[in-house]
Amino acid sequence: MEIELKLLIATEDVAAFCALPLLQQHAIAAPESQDLFSTYFDTPALHLKQHRSALRVRKAGALWIQTYKGGGSVAAGLHQRHEWECEVAGPQIALDQLLPLVDNPAARAALELPGLAAQLEAVFTTSFRRTAWQLRLPQGTEVELALDQGVVEAGGRTLPICEIELELKSGQTDELLAFSQALRQAIPLAPSNVSKAQRGFALRFPDRGSSL
Repeated sequence: MEIELKLLIATEDVAAFCALPLLQQHAIAAPESQDLFSTYFDTPALHLKQHRSALRVRKAGALWIQTYKGGGSVAAGLHQRHEWECEVAGPQIALDQLLPLVDNPAARAALELPGLAAQLEAVFTTSFRRTAWQLRLPQGTEVELALDQGVVEAGGRTLPICEIELELKSGQTDELLAFSQALRQAIPLAPSNVSKAQRGFALRFPDRGSSL
């Protein structure tokens, strides 16, 4: 289960955020930046979206990584979702490599639709620069803090991405939430229940809603 907290940040506050003493205090290494390009796939009938799932291939450096997310919950910006991923040879989905990894029955059922692979098509893309800090909090909780800046693109339209994700790597959710509160006291940040996938679907199909 992936557990992460999503916070929106204004572009004009990014420089101040990156210079926060809180980050320097808890970082166990210098931040690293990487350009990430992702393509999200679904069927023409949006089969995966209807099953509250998202399927993408992301280019990260020389690697192609496919990721499948499904189920879970979200409240007050805290996203808890099942996630499976593996490397693939290129920009296309490889369901035969993904299916053996998916151990949640409901999430697996969505991928077992007969003929799914032949129906999959690119729906939207995201392109952003991620700057990531590896943090260790006072009680030992380990967190990856990612600052993402870029765009969602779909149907000839774009939306900006400027957000922070705090992913719990190990330790206590309560300590993650307490740290996020300290960040919010230092910089204006707004919890967000809306994933990048939701934003992409809403941009591509504004008349169909964005539930995911």
